[in-house]
Amino acid sequence: MRKSFWIRTGMAAMTMSMLMGTVAMADGEDNSTSTAVSQYSLNAGDVEAENPASISGALSLAGVSVSLEDYYSTLESGSYSRVIEMEIGAATDEEIARKASVLDEYDNLGIALVDNYLNVRELPSSENTSQIIGKMIHDTACEILDYADGWYKIKSGPVTGYVSADYIITGDEAVAVALEEAKLRAIVKTDGGELNVRKEPSTDSEILEKVSAEERYEVVEVLDGWVKIVTLTGEEGYVSSDYVEVKYALNEAVEFTPPMTSSRRLAIIEYAQQFLGNPYVFGGTSLTRGTDCSGFVMRVFENFGISLSRTSKAQANNGTEISYSEAQPGDLIFYGRSGVSGIGHVGIYLGNGKIIHAASSRTGIIISSARFKSILKVVNVID
Repeated sequence: MRKSFWIRTGMAAMTMSMLMGTVAMADGEDNSTSTAVSQYSLNAGDVEAENPASISGALSLAGVSVSLEDYYSTLESGSYSRVIEMEIGAATDEEIARKASVLDEYDNLGIALVDNYLNVRELPSSENTSQIIGKMIHDTACEILDYADGWYKIKSGPVTGYVSADYIITGDEAVAVALEEAKLRAIVKTDGGELNVRKEPSTDSEILEKVSAEERYEVVEVLDGWVKIVTLTGEEGYVSSDYVEVKYALNEAVEFTPPMTSSRRLAIIEYAQQFLGNPYVFGGTSLTRGTDCSGFVMRVFENFGISLSRTSKAQANNGTEISYSEAQPGDLIFYGRSGVSGIGHVGIYLGNGKIIHAASSRTGIIISSARFKSILKVVNVID
């Protein structure tokens, strides 16, 4: 466990139960235009003043008493104290304590505080000579490895590279956001990279879709041998507990390298990426205030003078059908959806096995694996 973060967390909560943070409004690391104030609130409930923790050295974490010195000295000595464990449990808000376990994953926590996304680059430079290798949306966590000349070297999930330090918060601010954003998630652990999501907790049940080792999925319920999760498109289904790790976790960076393609196709996918992190709204068509999957596609292509139908099922009849192996950046990929006959979801292919799509109300507009679900159709509406 990382003792330094527990201490820092306690100290932060002694001075703030409500944190005011400055949020950089950034489409990338080098085109910020304005700032706004965002408010983060830690609300773990109240601890009665007349019933403080009875162990010396206790610190308060927004109403959570954690006995640090005795607890860690006991652990570090290799011994075990049931009394200390019981007193900690009695004095601790269990939900916040479980969320705080995410801090054990980081020695030097950083959080991306942006409205849309932050580019992760191969080198500490925003010039074209420094390749983009990943994307971090708002509240994405990272391990800070080094700092030099306004750039952090970070590791976040599968991505190790450089980000502008202007858009990364650290210390008490990062801890506060981490505790707010930590969720119980299922992380796929399979060699093949994909895992079936079943409608019911049985291998005989219908397969709703597939989940990828590249993604993290919110957990609804843990059963004997099965975990009920929420998929990227908002559907609930079951995965075998043999192939997932369930723990409180934060969002991590997504691997992404812009493809070599025609200037028009590149312009389309770069434009679409400006809206990463924006909300999903069923029936919506606003790229900033909220849109559904087909509304997102329609509005992106509208910006380039390409008129598409309103629904995903109708959009599948626009353009020319091609195979997935022929797909280029900017082509449309169509999927089924639970409760919908045939096509019910659409995303824009980015290349390198990735799509960008308005996935669900839980995730908003995201980049994910193109094979997160069975592909029903691929269409070229550009050429």
